[in-house]
Amino acid sequence: MKRGEVWTLRDEAYASKARPAVVIQGDEMTGFDSVILCLVTTYDSSGIPTRVPVKPDEDNGLEKQSYVMTEKIVTVNEKLLGRCIGKLDENAMKAVSCQLVAVLGLNQ
Repeated sequence: MKRGEVWTLRDEAYASKARPAVVIQGDEMTGFDSVILCLVTTYDSSGIPTRVPVKPDEDNGLEKQSYVMTEKIVTVNEKLLGRCIGKLDENAMKAVSCQLVAVLGLNQ
């Protein structure tokens, strides 16, 4: 798994159906059976500053206007992942990274 990839995730604790999630952990994080993700939603979150808008395209594999929920960080066992459907572009990942800095208070 690589940072920025979009995978399907199914875990009853998070959703009753498979939903997309973006890998946010660094590519250097290897040797673990878990992965750190941000959940993705299609709920119109344009007024929520922690959410990064992502338009669907062939590269990211999303089917509808979506939002990366940077305040919804989860660590799950890799076995809960379904398949890789795509990858976010560089601009979207820069926006995700900036929001993660704010959400996690790393700019203090």
